[in-house]
Amino acid sequence: MKDAYYFTHDYNARHDPKCKALINKYGIEGYGRFWIIIENLRESRGYKLEEKKYVWESLAEQLKCPVEETKTFIKDCINEFELLIQADGFFYSESLLERMAQLDGLRAKRQAAAQKRWED
Repeated sequence: MKDAYYFTHDYNARHDPKCKALINKYGIEGYGRFWIIIENLRESRGYKLEEKKYVWESLAEQLKCPVEETKTFIKDCINEFELLIQADGFFYSESLLERMAQLDGLRAKRQAAAQKRWED
């Protein structure tokens, strides 16, 4: 399994009240932007993004909107929709952290089992 291609998410996330509120305000384009942010978080070290100028610029390019619009959107995802969390100069998804902790734990167990097999 290639790590870059995998992370779990609920197939019905669009029905979550928080996601519905995001869609009501930003339309389906906003929902797409949200998932681009989640994909970026998944690719990032510790599954968090630092609030740095180059991060904002990179996200803005991917979201196809100006940096200030990107910042406003993410701030809404934090403050209005409570889909993201902001702490210590980073923003992240608690749900993604929980899912990745489970996946990372499973991978560590599999790796330990494979190592044990090779040692026996």
